[in-house]
Amino acid sequence: MVHQLKASRSGTKGHMTRSIGLINGYANKVMNQQEANSLEVLEGKLKGLYETYVIASRDILEKLRASKATQEELDEEQTITLQTQDEILGARAIIKQKKQEWLDDERDRRLLTLFQATNQASNLAANQATSQAQMAQLIAQIVAAIPAPPAPVINVTAAPAPAPAVQSIRLPQRQIKHFRGDVLEWTQFWESFNAAVHSSSLSNVQKFDYLKEYLKGEAYLLVNNLELTDANYQVAIDE
Repeated sequence: MVHQLKASRSGTKGHMTRSIGLINGYANKVMNQQEANSLEVLEGKLKGLYETYVIASRDILEKLRASKATQEELDEEQTITLQTQDEILGARAIIKQKKQEWLDDERDRRLLTLFQATNQASNLAANQATSQAQMAQLIAQIVAAIPAPPAPVINVTAAPAPAPAVQSIRLPQRQIKHFRGDVLEWTQFWESFNAAVHSSSLSNVQKFDYLKEYLKGEAYLLVNNLELTDANYQVAIDE
């Protein structure tokens, strides 16, 4: 009966030895997801085999004691069991080490990914802010580069009678598209505004009021804080 138990245990020990050999091969490997999965499968297999081995060893020891085996036989059995236990502990140490290496590497990869994403978002935000500032500066330069139209020449053929001060003048019915800061639309806007407002006989204060009305977005922000005065109308055009 003892011989049958030892033969069965020997077969289990053979499978364990092969699994332990495979696990030992991971000692110098660089872990990745596939290697981590394979090692986990080997760990589960070795655990099941060792549980079967322990049960068989316990049964063998009980049979030896029941059959009045010699102390030498009992000591030999204990030695075999302890040697196998040492092999299992060595394999488990490798499994634990390689699992920790994989977890550390995975954590570092995730931290690196997070850092790169955060850095990219920061750069994008900085680039957007820079683009907006450059756009505002470009608009101001374009406006400053456009000269104010010359004052109209009036041919006087007779001394006109003094006219009362003009309180308000109705502009011609002309559609002026709002200017929002797109440099590609500036020329079209200025031509319309110049013809309808700037070249009219309105006071500069009234012209400035109309200018503010037709500016939107970034273009409006450039003149929003200027008070409605004759001097500031010229400042707004020069900007």
